[in-house]
Amino acid sequence: MFTGKYILSPMVRVGGLPFRLTCLHYGADLVYAEEVIAQRLLKCTKVINETLGTVDFLDEDGGVCFRTTSEESDRVIFQMGVSDPEVAAQAALMIEPYVAGVDVNMGCPKDYSIKGNMGAALLTQPDLIKRILCKLVEVCSKPVTCKIRILDNEEETLSLCREIESTGVAALTVHGRTRYTRSSHPCNYDMIKKIKKELKIPVILNGGSLDITKKGDMTALMKETGVDSVMVARAAWYNPSVFRDPEPVPVREAVQKFMRYCIDYNCPLHILKYTMGKFRGAFKDNESSLEVTRHIETKLIYQYFGLGDYYNEVNSKRKDDVQEEFQRNKRQKLDKDHQILRAEITPTILQSFRGVIAPRQILNQWLEANGFSKPKYWTTECNKIFTGFLQIDNDIFAMEGNFKNKKTATQAVSYAYCMKNHIELRHYKTGARTKTECNCKCKSGG
Repeated sequence: MFTGKYILSPMVRVGGLPFRLTCLHYGADLVYAEEVIAQRLLKCTKVINETLGTVDFLDEDGGVCFRTTSEESDRVIFQMGVSDPEVAAQAALMIEPYVAGVDVNMGCPKDYSIKGNMGAALLTQPDLIKRILCKLVEVCSKPVTCKIRILDNEEETLSLCREIESTGVAALTVHGRTRYTRSSHPCNYDMIKKIKKELKIPVILNGGSLDITKKGDMTALMKETGVDSVMVARAAWYNPSVFRDPEPVPVREAVQKFMRYCIDYNCPLHILKYTMGKFRGAFKDNESSLEVTRHIETKLIYQYFGLGDYYNEVNSKRKDDVQEEFQRNKRQKLDKDHQILRAEITPTILQSFRGVIAPRQILNQWLEANGFSKPKYWTTECNKIFTGFLQIDNDIFAMEGNFKNKKTATQAVSYAYCMKNHIELRHYKTGARTKTECNCKCKSGG
């Protein structure tokens, strides 16, 4: 299963169903889904989405944690982030009927993985790695794999790989960089060669996108290093038809295919925009991805790529799918239980407060000066988009919008409350106070 394969690497926010199907269409043999934290999966509800023809795992807020379809079920590998063997086993048993295999992320260097004792944090804990993988191999009926990065020390790297092989995993993916090496640095092919010579199980090379623009480059890397298969991330993100033999198609053509899948499977706008940011050559002369993706209406982006009619046709026939119904009920409950704040808040407005006192601090000071109790802030998340909440005494306010992190969501709800109640927003700088007039057009709500 893992020999002579051309594989899509897991990529956060990019590796959703539309992108995976695009890569499969152009010749990828296997596609790894974006990492899902095992604890999050266990809180999900599995639903059959008859409108889209998918199996969806929806989290508590209605966000899609994982979505798949029969078109990929025998070629998609589910990757989890996990630090506990029992949790890993529960997540694997929950997901394995719908995928071709289960993978453990042991190479992600991002803070959220490290702080959760997942990803690259596992590389220095071989005993924990063995317990996780042994448990998965014991309970899973599908192949189990893992993905690592190399260590600074050659012998420690080889020793770790031997320990992993002893667990009974079906294959090992090796990213040829350390936890601290940037993607702009060369991949350490020599170390991957040594790992391959040391192991009997299939070894999958990862990290070679700097040297890959077509399928033939992947084949050349297999021959050069002796590995069994090659996995790519950025090379596929730049052009998802990189798997096509003998040459990829023009990027714009591949992007149009990707966008058709986005329409078919109701891809969220922020995921569409994020993915498009790396497509090279997809846009017209003198026009960047930012100039196109600045549009806040989904249909305008599809129109740019000549898919406006297809978008309208599909959506005119489509009934609300289960996720949309879930989220509509959530919004109705939100409207009933909270005062909804509405304001035109652009990223530029919030960015204008960088280096000065932000809206949340201004509001806190105003509330204290006017005898209110200390406010409470929190957020909820759906499809990696956050809603900010603000409680003042017994009143709860909410601000929905396209906010990509908790900090921005709480600043936005503070800003909207200030505008609704005519609280003057000033920019306070160290040693001076400079008044900055707000020029946004706000709508009161509640």
